[in-house]
Amino acid sequence: MKNSDEHGHGDHEKSKEVTIIVNGRPKPFSGKEISFQQVIELAFGSYVEKDTMVYTVTYSKGVDKKEGTMIKGDEVKVKDGMIFNATATDKS
Repeated sequence: MKNSDEHGHGDHEKSKEVTIIVNGRPKPFSGKEISFQQVIELAFGSYVEKDTMVYTVTYSKGVDKKEGTMIKGDEVKVKDGMIFNATATDKS
């Protein structure tokens, strides 16, 4: 019997919870990919969409040691221990 089947997890790997670091704080996350908007919501509690608000997201320790930046509409594969840094600037 396969190990993943022993615990009833078989085809449910999508919902496996990992811990990612968002702005220095551990956050539980379930899913294979995370969107730009989800990172912002984890970092600030909500995603405010207005012309004067600019969000910046960078990540490191990703799948295959990838690092980079995200923009609105982007999604990246998530792994346990991945680090995200998000900033919000309101150009009012």
